[in-house]
Amino acid sequence: MRVLVTGGTGFLGRHLVHALVERGHQVTVLYRSEKRLHHLPKDVQTIRGDVKDADSIQGCARGHEVVFHLAGEVAWGRRLRRRMLEGHLVGTRHLIAEAKRAEVARFILTSSAAAVGFSDDGTPLDEYAPFNGDRLNIGYAIAKRKAEEEVLREADAGFPGLCVNPSVIVGPRSPSFLSRVAQGRLRLAPAGGVNLVDVRDVVEGHLLAMEKGKPGTRTILAGTNLPLVDVFQQIQHLAGGEVNVRPLSRSYARLVAIVAEMASWINGRDAALAWDLATLTNRYAYYDATEAKQQWGWQARPLQETLSWALAQTGDNDKQARPR
Repeated sequence: MRVLVTGGTGFLGRHLVHALVERGHQVTVLYRSEKRLHHLPKDVQTIRGDVKDADSIQGCARGHEVVFHLAGEVAWGRRLRRRMLEGHLVGTRHLIAEAKRAEVARFILTSSAAAVGFSDDGTPLDEYAPFNGDRLNIGYAIAKRKAEEEVLREADAGFPGLCVNPSVIVGPRSPSFLSRVAQGRLRLAPAGGVNLVDVRDVVEGHLLAMEKGKPGTRTILAGTNLPLVDVFQQIQHLAGGEVNVRPLSRSYARLVAIVAEMASWINGRDAALAWDLATLTNRYAYYDATEAKQQWGWQARPLQETLSWALAQTGDNDKQARPR
């Protein structure tokens, strides 16, 4: 099949593009900058454009049967919130319009488990949990939720769109805290819990969505639910370092976040510990992937296997990047 992928130069996108090519699909990547194209397979086609600019992507889906929409900024800090929200909402609208004109057979939005919500008591949430990201005022969750709503609204009118909702994706050099924890540079973990899932399993979930997903649905791709302190300890143990992690209280996390948010306005980068992340301290990003398992036969591998692989790959990449 001919497949269009937005966000194909990003972390998850690159893994998905490689998997699609390996399975014999003809892949086109919509990209904004040429800087990261060298990470892609040689036989992919490319189109330059920005989903936020409707004119630049005109005709991008023509001749394609499937569209994977992964493009969208991830920002937890307040400085970039408005730009992120606009990118997800406007970008999704523009790409849906192109997909409709091209009469694609399947449109798959990569949303996030954050668009499902967050648990106050540690009970894993499924696809039907009431959304509380707006009440908590979590910008990333709101942006992903609004993009989902665009797809699902169109699906109600017959558009072949559906959503997949991965939790925190783990792979080489991701998430951002992986290397810092492994190297012992980050020893404070916000109280609360998180769900981690292997990037290879998320890719498999996307391929299953293409084959088995039903329009108008959202499907969680989640792996292991675990307190963040335990996650950090596992990373340190697997990295062979001293296991020494302490929980970070909500009050202290908010204090750190205030300083980090102020610094972000000066350095132009997203806050290291953003206010939205501090707000989630003592809450649980725990999710239930029963729907994907029962409907698609999808499975997530054990967390220790994922962390071991990710740390080994990250270490190899670091060695290759060092000057000789």
